[in-house]
Amino acid sequence: MNEAELVDVILAELKVICEENEIEAGPLDRETVLFGSGSIIDSLALVGLIIKVEEFIFDRTGKEVQVIDEDAIITEGKTPFRNASTLAALAIAKSNAA
Repeated sequence: MNEAELVDVILAELKVICEENEIEAGPLDRETVLFGSGSIIDSLALVGLIIKVEEFIFDRTGKEVQVIDEDAIITEGKTPFRNASTLAALAIAKSNAA
């Protein structure tokens, strides 16, 4: 599992969320905003997306990874949940550390 593969999974799930909630998001890419100003989804959908990421990591690696924890906080105005790219990077780092 690599970061690009995880970004693809995130974007595929994001597309499903948008379709289920009738959100017209336009083209989705690794920079599509997931959290904060300009987000296309609400916080509940973001939590669901993160759970899908954790499930995917478990299915692929057998590792139980908790993406949301006290280490994954907003620092200096930056959040690891900002977009698919930052979410994937955080999840890969946590998977590698597990």
